[in-house]
Amino acid sequence: MSGDGQKWLAARTGHLLGGLRAFNGFEPTVHVYPAVPGQQELKFLSRAYGTLYQDLKARDLLPIGFEFLTNSLEVKGLVPTNWRSYHPWGPKNIWPCEVQIEDWSQIGWVASKEGKAELWDLARRISHQLRVCAWRMYQLSDAYYAQLKARTAEQDISAGLRFEDGFTWLGYLAAQAYLVDACILRDYLAEFFVAFVCPAPDRPKVHIATMAGAKKHVLDKVKSSSPLFAELTSATSKGGWLFELGAYRDLCVHCVPLARSESRLFAVGIAVPIRGAAPLLGVSLPLPADPSAIAAERASPKRGDRLAEELKLMTSANRGEVSSADALLYCYSALDRLTQLATKLRQYSPVEPQMPTITDADLTGGIKVRYV
Repeated sequence: MSGDGQKWLAARTGHLLGGLRAFNGFEPTVHVYPAVPGQQELKFLSRAYGTLYQDLKARDLLPIGFEFLTNSLEVKGLVPTNWRSYHPWGPKNIWPCEVQIEDWSQIGWVASKEGKAELWDLARRISHQLRVCAWRMYQLSDAYYAQLKARTAEQDISAGLRFEDGFTWLGYLAAQAYLVDACILRDYLAEFFVAFVCPAPDRPKVHIATMAGAKKHVLDKVKSSSPLFAELTSATSKGGWLFELGAYRDLCVHCVPLARSESRLFAVGIAVPIRGAAPLLGVSLPLPADPSAIAAERASPKRGDRLAEELKLMTSANRGEVSSADALLYCYSALDRLTQLATKLRQYSPVEPQMPTITDADLTGGIKVRYV
């Protein structure tokens, strides 16, 4: 279908902060949902198929990713959801995570043809883990939506309201799964950094497969004027973004489940401002403000005092201050930074990405084509 003579190539569902959705079918109308029963539905017209992203931004609706529906199999759920995380780095560069997934996969293919086993192994792992992290973002966003949909249907949500139900636990579980997989990607990128960026004379003799190992054996020892060395040194130091990402992962892997890291974490209702319209309600899953401090207290001789304080909060009507760090926004920002790091490291690959070419010699039997 088309609007004003323009083709709409796919139906798209934009995943927004707070658990909101923006659906644009095969025509210009964009529907933003869910809303509390009785509240007027928010909808507007997109100027063209390609302007949906700018049209959402113009209303202060910030998408983190999109689902695309292009055929009947996707509509029926007979093939996996066509999901892409959205990172607007430039007018023609809004899918950099997808670009890196493909680039690293193609680097791995070229490396396999040239017999570069270590590069082949690392590149395919990086490609795989970028895809995993993007999918974890989909799952986290979907958990937000399920939480919001349930609360709005019951008309049991308002800005500032703290609550907990079965969807809250699933939301924190999705955030925890993301943090674990994000740090697996972090370590794969660190392994590539040591193997292919660190100068050969300074390269450790032992195999380095973690960011902690890269910091200890390379970043803290090797003198380099490379901006990438400086960037990673800053990011892995206390207060840096990789340090914080690792602290969240270590907290939920080694110390306490994310949803119980401050006695008990609740979901919070938030007002999502929309330019030119009344705000819609969304949800937030606050992350603990200082994960490394929580882990340190739990491992210190004063561990009992920490646990006693958590127990006191558990049985108190007042659960203390609510952190402003939202899980969905934090994980999205971390994926953006990890994608940037993958983009910079990809320049150091000894081979260029190349699209695989399949010939008759590569096939056994014929190619089956199915039209849907």
